[in-house]
Amino acid sequence: MFKHDLGDGADLRFLELRHAPEFREFVLANRDYLGVWLEWGQTIQTLEQAQAFIKRGITRYAEDGLPWVGIWLENRMVGGILFFPLDVRAKSTMIGYWLGGDVAGRGLMSKAVRAMLGFVFDDLGLNRLELQAHVDNHKSRVLAERLGF
Repeated sequence: MFKHDLGDGADLRFLELRHAPEFREFVLANRDYLGVWLEWGQTIQTLEQAQAFIKRGITRYAEDGLPWVGIWLENRMVGGILFFPLDVRAKSTMIGYWLGGDVAGRGLMSKAVRAMLGFVFDDLGLNRLELQAHVDNHKSRVLAERLGF
């Protein structure tokens, strides 16, 4: 499946059901940090809920070819990137991303999103990628601006 080396011990991997226990542990460990901005950061508690989240990404991937990926640093899940449904007519989609508080501020998300920008524009031939960030989410807004959104 999809895997992309980001360098410095980091890589992107297609989120698979086998990652559900690690994803659940990541969410639980980062609940306060993620939950401010992401509803699922507060609601995912069980393995079944983590599996359902990942299954939704797998289903979307089968429908539109847009992978939901996890970000690993030194073989530890530290974040992820997902896409919202593809608008086939406009060749556009939306991107969402999250990172654990202990690795924020290192440029890791910039590398990860750049890699996914290349994938959606170069490999999939999309014309537009939208990003929405809460006005108070300074880190997300700075990242978006740094990447040209």
